[in-house]
Amino acid sequence: MDNFEQIGLIPRSIVRTLQRFIKQIGLKTDLFAIYEFRVSRYLAIASLQCFFLLIICPWVFQFLVKFFIISVFIDSPNISKQIFLNYNQQEKAFLQIQTFSQKFYFETLLDSFNTLTLENQNIFQPSQISEKYQEYFIQLAQFYNKQSLSIIINWVVDLTTLLFFIFLIVFSTPQILILKTFFLESLFSLSETTKCFFLIFFLDLLVGFHSSKSWEIFLQFLIEHFGFQISQNQNFIAFFISTFPVLLDTILKYWIFRYLNKISPSTVATYQAMIE
Repeated sequence: MDNFEQIGLIPRSIVRTLQRFIKQIGLKTDLFAIYEFRVSRYLAIASLQCFFLLIICPWVFQFLVKFFIISVFIDSPNISKQIFLNYNQQEKAFLQIQTFSQKFYFETLLDSFNTLTLENQNIFQPSQISEKYQEYFIQLAQFYNKQSLSIIINWVVDLTTLLFFIFLIVFSTPQILILKTFFLESLFSLSETTKCFFLIFFLDLLVGFHSSKSWEIFLQFLIEHFGFQISQNQNFIAFFISTFPVLLDTILKYWIFRYLNKISPSTVATYQAMIE
């Protein structure tokens, strides 16, 4: 059976203030101020180190892995060149060829009517048409070959970077706890209106009325980034947009009612007054 924390009659902010006042009375004021300053400085430095470690190290690792893959494997002549990885690429290439064919045919007609007379009109020249189509096919094949290689690189680099990030989290647990403590202390030191501003901003950004378009763009980016077929994932995108923000909104509202109401009741009251 879960143990629920009881809400006291006296707010926690008042209790913490009294505890801090008692410590100041029991110790010398100068020594206590120096000790508090040193602890705050240590928390700030350790938190910044942990933050930059979790942000910069995966980014540098990702850059090195991508550079190693491109320089060693991709440029190797033994690597098989795959033009298309999925049907979506083939469909796009076919549409581009159709557009090019129609545009080339139209431009050929315009040139023929502008430069040639009706008696000796020669609209189509097979050799030139063949060269034009061959040149365009080569460019199209090179483009989709690079895109397919980029998709493979994205899979390898992102998976290895994710494993490296998990490794950092596992072996940096004390630093992460310090970062969490520093973040919570900095957050609770803000004014009530500032905390409510950030709360409303992130809630509207994730589950607001206009957030569905952002989720759709984000999902389309992931699908193209990892080379999935967009045509077969339209139903998934629609289902995700219609369900996930609702679930996330429910979880956030439960967190506000269950936990934030205990930690900072004044913030919840200010938040309800601002949204009304």
